[in-house]
Amino acid sequence: MEQHYDMVMVAYSFVIATLTGYCGIEMTARVRAAVPEEKTRWIVAGAFAFGTGVWAMHFMGMAALTLGVPVTFDLPITVASWLVAVVVSAIGFYVIRDGVRLLTWLIASVLMATGVCLMHYGGMYAMRMLPGIEYRPLLFWASAAIALGASGAALLIMTWLRTSRHWTHVALRLGAALVMAVAVTGMHYTGMAAAMFAPGSYCSPGNQLSDAWTILGLVMVATAVVSLSQWWALLK
Repeated sequence: MEQHYDMVMVAYSFVIATLTGYCGIEMTARVRAAVPEEKTRWIVAGAFAFGTGVWAMHFMGMAALTLGVPVTFDLPITVASWLVAVVVSAIGFYVIRDGVRLLTWLIASVLMATGVCLMHYGGMYAMRMLPGIEYRPLLFWASAAIALGASGAALLIMTWLRTSRHWTHVALRLGAALVMAVAVTGMHYTGMAAAMFAPGSYCSPGNQLSDAWTILGLVMVATAVVSLSQWWALLK
C-alpha cells in the first residue's frame, strides 16, 4: 500500500520532541531540588508534561502519514496510549528524584522503553486497520532497541544537566534536548517503517478521531501543555 509523509508535520513532530526534551530537563531540576513533601507534586507535574509531549510527538507523526485512505483513530485506545506515556514518565522522574544508581537506572530504562513501545504500537493499533497491520521483525526490534537506548539516555541527560543557569549550560541543555528529540523521533519513524499495510486496507469506520482539524487541535493543546509547564518550571 502506497504511503508517504507530510514533511511539514514531520518537522513539527521533531520540534515537539525537542521542546519536550528541554521541558524534561527543567522538570528534573525541580524534582531534584524540591523538599521531600513537594517531590510528589513535581513528579506528577513532570510526568504529565513530559508524557504529554512524547505522546503529542507520536500522534503528530501518526497524523503525518498518508496512506491514500483517511487515517483515523479509535478514541479510547488513543487516550490509553497517552496514559501509558504519562505513567512511564512518572516512573522516570521517580527514579531520578534523588539521583541515579546503576540498578535502578537499568530497571527504569527497561520499564520506560516498554512503556514507549506500548504507547507507540498501541497508538498504531488505534487506527484499527482492516486487515490488521503487520510488522517487519528487524525494524520492529530495532525500534524497541532505540526506545531502550533513548530511555536510558534521557534519564542520564535529565539528571546530569539539571541545575546550571549559565548560558553555556543552557545551550548544552538545548543540545541535549535535540539529542533526545533525535532518539525519540528515530524510534517513532523506525516503528512506522516497520509497519506493512495490506493493499486495500482501511481504518475502521467506527473510529471517533476522524477529522484532521480535531487531530491537529489535540496536538496543539498537548504542545501548549508542555510549553506552559516549561514556563511554570522556569518561574518557580
